[in-house]
Amino acid sequence: MQRLVPVPSDLQPWLMAAVVVDAPAALAQSHFPAMVSSMLVARLAGQVVCRGEPVPPAAWMSASTTATVYEHSGPVQAVGLVLQPEAAAALFASARGLVNTLRPLDELVGPGWAEVEHAVRAAGDDGARLQMLCDFIRQWVAPPSSCEARRHQALALLHAASDDATDAGQRLGLSQRQFERRFVAHWGMAPKQFQVISRRNRTLGNALAAPGDPVVGLAVGQGYYDQSHMARDVRRLAGQPLQALVQGSRSPVTEHWPLQVGAQAQTGQLLERAASIRKR
Repeated sequence: MQRLVPVPSDLQPWLMAAVVVDAPAALAQSHFPAMVSSMLVARLAGQVVCRGEPVPPAAWMSASTTATVYEHSGPVQAVGLVLQPEAAAALFASARGLVNTLRPLDELVGPGWAEVEHAVRAAGDDGARLQMLCDFIRQWVAPPSSCEARRHQALALLHAASDDATDAGQRLGLSQRQFERRFVAHWGMAPKQFQVISRRNRTLGNALAAPGDPVVGLAVGQGYYDQSHMARDVRRLAGQPLQALVQGSRSPVTEHWPLQVGAQAQTGQLLERAASIRKR
């Protein structure tokens, strides 16, 4: 029903994955957990509503700090790109600082999007449609674009906010309060909140990859104080208890398909990283 498609190697700094969605009419909802990444989506069939408002046929779904439910009407078909967390504001200046937001892609990208969307809809199959979206990103970041410089600025903020960074704000020449304000202005959330959501994402990915592993070991491995600490974070940011999410994502037709896709993308990135280390 939903499948993950690897992205070209030259776009991996910008994209986590490409996704094909083919949801039957029987699937009335899609449940997305809070996430630090964002998505570009072109919907080919069906209607989708979020928080009572229609979702544009071609939309950017921002990072989110809460679980989000999308209501379907009829079979839904779509293709999309999952952006690396640091990519959105680097690609689109108006995406800076936005969370819990849906924006029409023609509004985000500008007049040039109409031609891209027409090419995506005219393409003969999902592979060709995803290729069109990838070509759009490739052209958007090509020099003399300033996207790459903005991406490195975002990565510097992320590194300064990471657990292994000491005196994070001072390392960027800022006081701690100034650093936090700059981080919020860029990401739309505080550094601690970003870290909490990222950890929850890793936790869900690991739980789906090894559903039989002890929950206590999972909590310790992800740096939680204890199992109850992990359970609170998962329920608050994904909307349901961990075991319910794991069980619900096992079906080939499930409202939790975003978790399946996210876990697959996470696993793919880990495998690629391991392969690159072995080559060194």
